[in-house]
Amino acid sequence: MESINRNQFARGRRHALGAQLVVHKTGSGKTIIAGKPLFDDNLIYTETGTMHQAAVRDAATYASFASMQEIYLHKAEETCTTAYALAVADWFGAPKVLKIDVDAWMGNAGETIRVKAKDNVSVARVAVVVRNAQGDVLEMGEAVQSGKGSAWWNYKTQSSVPLMPFPTLQAIAFDLPGNRDLFTIS
Repeated sequence: MESINRNQFARGRRHALGAQLVVHKTGSGKTIIAGKPLFDDNLIYTETGTMHQAAVRDAATYASFASMQEIYLHKAEETCTTAYALAVADWFGAPKVLKIDVDAWMGNAGETIRVKAKDNVSVARVAVVVRNAQGDVLEMGEAVQSGKGSAWWNYKTQSSVPLMPFPTLQAIAFDLPGNRDLFTIS
């Protein structure tokens, strides 16, 4: 924290200003001085507010453990932020399935269905589900990332699937905290 005694404005006023100001030094070395927050003793907490507080608490709990993981530490160095802040942001940010590519898939066993997915930190895994026109699961399994850091994931079908009528394909992307996104084509 910056020394308040070195500031010409604040010299000799440490106790008077201490009751009115909050001084915070960020991880990047910047000092932030702001007025102390006011609290309303008559504040009524709503269900939404209580749910938000619980979500922040859960995110903080996750981040306190996850911030030691290599992926968060490495990403923090790249983005000039802290691993803890990245883990909190990852808790609140769900991955996104952007595309299911079936251009090279003709319904035969061993052919590839490609899925493109992204996340603010990392997509942990992608699952693919193939359903018939009635909604019955024909097969499901985990896709494999096409390359380190790539947004594309490849799923090789295990069995032949009739393309008339065209089956329903679902891709589910998961991130490290367990958030998920579902994308369907039919």
